[in-house]
Amino acid sequence: LAMISIVIPIYNEEENLPTLYQRLATASPLWEEPFEVLLVDDGSHDRSLTMMREFAAQDPRFRAVKLSRNFGHQAAISAGIAHAKGDAVVIMDGDLQDPPEELPRFLAKWREGYE
Repeated sequence: LAMISIVIPIYNEEENLPTLYQRLATASPLWEEPFEVLLVDDGSHDRSLTMMREFAAQDPRFRAVKLSRNFGHQAAISAGIAHAKGDAVVIMDGDLQDPPEELPRFLAKWREGYE
């Protein structure tokens, strides 16, 4: 089995984080792969980092990566990719515009040989 890394840049997403965590945890059995979730804090000013660390403390599949300040979306994605341990990296947004439940469809294509 391949390992999947899910990189999610986070900037002031405290309102979305509980739902994001719950939906990822609920959808994960659908993926049929071991996975890690890298939540990358891009200099948030709210409780996002604290919440991310709480998720990581209660679920070893979740990791929090903290940037020293706000570097922007692309830099946060790059930092997440640099810390990823998986065979494939999936990039999602923290506002749930990318539904975690759709991931099996993309993983199926990846298994077929698509990038």
